[in-house]
Amino acid sequence: MFEINLLEIFLQIFISVVAFKYSEKFLASNFESRKILFAWIFIFAGVNIFFDKLTEDFAPHNRFINLIPEIFIFFILLQKIFAENIFTKIFVIASFISGWDILRFTASPLSHAIFSVWSPAWTFAINFLVEKNILPSDEIIFLIGATNRIAVFGVILICRAVQLVIFIFYLRTIEKNFSRKILKFHESLFLILPCVTVLLIDFTIRLMIFSADNGANFLIYERVPQTVLLLPIVSLLLLGVIISSVILFKNFAQFKAEEQKNLFLENQISEIHKEISELDEIYSDIRGLKHDLRNHLENIYFFIRGNTEAEKYFNNMTATVEKLNFTDKTGNAITDIILHRFRQSADKKNILFSANFIFVNRFDIYDICVILNNALENAIEATEKISGDKFIGIKSYERGNLYFIEIENNFIGELEKNFATTKADKNLHGFGLENIRRRAKKYLGDIEISIDKNIFRLTVMLYKTT
Repeated sequence: MFEINLLEIFLQIFISVVAFKYSEKFLASNFESRKILFAWIFIFAGVNIFFDKLTEDFAPHNRFINLIPEIFIFFILLQKIFAENIFTKIFVIASFISGWDILRFTASPLSHAIFSVWSPAWTFAINFLVEKNILPSDEIIFLIGATNRIAVFGVILICRAVQLVIFIFYLRTIEKNFSRKILKFHESLFLILPCVTVLLIDFTIRLMIFSADNGANFLIYERVPQTVLLLPIVSLLLLGVIISSVILFKNFAQFKAEEQKNLFLENQISEIHKEISELDEIYSDIRGLKHDLRNHLENIYFFIRGNTEAEKYFNNMTATVEKLNFTDKTGNAITDIILHRFRQSADKKNILFSANFIFVNRFDIYDICVILNNALENAIEATEKISGDKFIGIKSYERGNLYFIEIENNFIGELEKNFATTKADKNLHGFGLENIRRRAKKYLGDIEISIDKNIFRLTVMLYKTT
């Protein structure tokens, strides 16, 4: 039938476009011009149409041989037009062809089911017209021919449309969940083997779907009616196997990446702990040196009293030594340094900085440093944007087994949704509150944010374990 042949040509052209678009999602094109798409359609669709015509007289199960030239031309086109590695290209071919081919067993049983309903109804209608002599015999013959042509074309159109809709959904799902464009050999095996398995099952079903009896071919649908329902289910489940392997590979890749990231962070934390310990020792040495130096200066002052120039020089030296004193005595050298640094930063920006903070030794100093640094950095950033009086306050206190760190500051305007960063580079900033919450949850705690009359208050609660 001319109509069906024309439909199949349009279908092959459409499939060739889908194949090109699908390949673009995984591979980088070597050509900028979109004219390459027309060359792709001409070659890809042309080869498939030619071999379909060449094998149209073959037994249905022998038409599986058409896949050989289709796979070959697909691979050649990918090699010439697209870059990236060979394993990704093989996966693109295997997932595309196996998906489209197995879906024939969704369309084929559907067409058989439709015709099984249509044929008795149409036969009854024709018999009724003949018995009642409603139409002349020549008109009935013409009506039978025209109606059959329309029915066959309509059923094939419906079945192909169903096949295409499911196929495009299948491809989109793979595109969405494919996590890596450069595949290694063992990774490609994990993804390609399910596709090859589906193709082999497809070939097996083709061999089983036709049976011979006394030289005549019979569809398995006629011998085993249950296959009309079972084959579409099997084909959809096989598509699910391919999709599941892609999703599983994506999750595995993400797990490995997260594992490497955690290992890197653990190494970083270990190094930070080591640096904190060394810094604590240095700070202890400085305090000892400062104590000894003060005693020496007192002795020197005893000898230079009365000498104006010497006393002036001595006072400058004493002022320099006093800079080694930290205003905040938190009970830990590292938190002393952090508060001192932010106090100096606030002074330079005319921000009133007050602190009543005491470190509790039951908590890891690294976690407390993360909380203080992120909270005070956010407070400085928010406060420096306003004019007039500016202030930042930090305090800590205990309530039973709970330890609280409270930071408050004034601000203007409105906070971003979910307290997101307002900085230009949102990939590098905006994780302050999340980092604080993560450290709090480590100690079975959490954070609470309250806003009252342009006063932003962050409270971090930690459970003080014994």
